[in-house]
Amino acid sequence: MNFPIFIARRLGFKTADSRTSSPGVVVGYIGVALAIVIMLLAIAVVNGFKKEIKNKLVGFNSEITLLADSKEEAPGQTSGIRLTDSLRNVITKSAPDAEMALIIRQPAIFKTDSDFQGIILKGLPDSTGWGFYAENLTAGRIPEKSDGSNAVVISTTTASQLGIKAGDKLLTHFFDGNSIRSRNLLVTGIYDTHFHDFDASFAFTPLSMLQHLCHVDSLTGTAIELRGIGIDNAATTGREIQESMVMETISNPDNPMLCHVSTIDETCSQYLNWLDLLDTNVTVIILLMACVASFTLISSLFILILERVNTVGLLKALGATNRQIRYIFIYMAQRLVIRGMIIGNVIALAFVWLQYSYRVIPLDADAYYLNYVPVSLSWHAVAIVDIAVIVISALVLILPSHIIATLSPSTTLRYE
Repeated sequence: MNFPIFIARRLGFKTADSRTSSPGVVVGYIGVALAIVIMLLAIAVVNGFKKEIKNKLVGFNSEITLLADSKEEAPGQTSGIRLTDSLRNVITKSAPDAEMALIIRQPAIFKTDSDFQGIILKGLPDSTGWGFYAENLTAGRIPEKSDGSNAVVISTTTASQLGIKAGDKLLTHFFDGNSIRSRNLLVTGIYDTHFHDFDASFAFTPLSMLQHLCHVDSLTGTAIELRGIGIDNAATTGREIQESMVMETISNPDNPMLCHVSTIDETCSQYLNWLDLLDTNVTVIILLMACVASFTLISSLFILILERVNTVGLLKALGATNRQIRYIFIYMAQRLVIRGMIIGNVIALAFVWLQYSYRVIPLDADAYYLNYVPVSLSWHAVAIVDIAVIVISALVLILPSHIIATLSPSTTLRYE
């Protein structure tokens, strides 16, 4: 066995006259464990926050949206788009796994006896698009076929302002050119995503109702939403779809296929840029914790050396080189790091599990768009942090370990 490793394993962390670890070792454990806990929790909270906010953005907007380039006015005085088989095939070539949904966005006004509210009524197909809102329902349910087409799901913000609850009828006015058309809609459900910027603006209804209201067929809407692509892939996939439509139009000019392709990077850029800033905060926290752990380890190494000055003298007298003795104490300090790292991992992972399962720490939803602290931590991130801590600690311990070279055997053997 390697001599420094053998001696490092034989030397313990307990003082000669005590069965407990020395104060310097305890401080080392606490410093490393605390740094690990803070770094892992910072990563978990930021990743969880970004994941939840992105899920909300995609739920309201989709990764890619196709809009008609035509200036002609169609349903709701908005240019219409048709989801034909040829357009569906072009989209599938560039995004084979995308979930396509034809929708209609229609401005409307909700009216009660005492109040009113402007809203964007979004028509969703029966088969897709309702999952996100079903997950965030606080009362009632999503529309079913038995409800007919005159059903609507509104937010808690809208319901509170208008004094509406699930099961009530809600008079809704639509603008049709220079006239106004009205419908009595049944409020089947109330949702709350805590994303107040969108909750206050959107309500949802079956697509068939708005298609009938706008006098269009089942293939026509105001937009086509593509989901399941991923935010990171949205820009690239969007360009590929745009290029495919251009090539299809060039090869078949009698059937032009030109749509405006909008990605979530464009429609929600302010939110995504805000989320990107959180990565900077995590980087600063990790660097600060790395510095704290480094200073703690250096202090602990000095304490370990001072507590074993006689041992250093004895080893030198027996012929051990300065390099071997340095490695002995570096290996001892690395044992301290690993034990502190295990303690930190256990505490951090326990907290992440507790928060993920029971959401014990709340948040102000008005400020953070969430009513609890979200957490998301992968084993990959844990492994990277642990490996980085081990490597950095080994590097920072090399320089202070050179203090051993200044100790002479004759002096250290008489050290009290």
